[in-house]
Amino acid sequence: MPLHIYGVTDTSVPIPPDRTGRAARPLRQIEGDGLRVLVSEVEPDSRVLREDLMAHAHALEAMAALGTVLPMQFGVEMPDDDTVRHELIESRGGEIRSLLERFDGLLQLTVSVDLNEEEALREALRRDPDLVALRDHVQRASPGERPSSELRLGEAMAAALDVLRGEVGDRVVDALVSVARAVSLGEARGALQAVEAALLVERDRQSEVDATVTSLREDLAPLAALRYVGPQPPYAFLDAASSEVPAWG
Repeated sequence: MPLHIYGVTDTSVPIPPDRTGRAARPLRQIEGDGLRVLVSEVEPDSRVLREDLMAHAHALEAMAALGTVLPMQFGVEMPDDDTVRHELIESRGGEIRSLLERFDGLLQLTVSVDLNEEEALREALRRDPDLVALRDHVQRASPGERPSSELRLGEAMAAALDVLRGEVGDRVVDALVSVARAVSLGEARGALQAVEAALLVERDRQSEVDATVTSLREDLAPLAALRYVGPQPPYAFLDAASSEVPAWG
């Protein structure tokens, strides 16, 4: 039966107890030369479900909580244990050990912040009397002039939200850079996302990040909502660290 590959670590990092992988199959390890590959069996040509994606991510997060793990992209499969040993441990063991050493003692934490639409619109109107006047004009406009007035209002509101998103994003990043080894900013998703930041953090400084995030969440409410995920493997930082084009997650 084919093997689904989750990630690679060294033999000091245990498999999380009672953790299962895709289709609730047990996780197991394939070891060699000081490395440990986390795998589970998967049915050939099985249809990918959302639960499979979540199981992949949760297995890696559980490993990351225990030690350094290099994540593989979802969907990497190999036919048997011998292939895993050859393709990962024997052929690429040097690169893997180098990356494990580079990220030793580090983990990723991810912070994403989205504006709360109603509160953001209220704040935009509070800041700009001209925007209030334009809104009031639209409400009084005749049917003939209303479409063009609504278009101008929509454009003005979108511009005001862009300013708010930028301000909130800058505020969040400014607070996080002081507690992170590195910050990687993702592309904004949707019109209300202010920032998505992956933080590379020393394990012994995670409590500082936790405190900073708690303070940010309180300060930003109710204008924006903050989501905080981790510990995670260093997803956002592997491409810059790897000299090859592998299937790192």
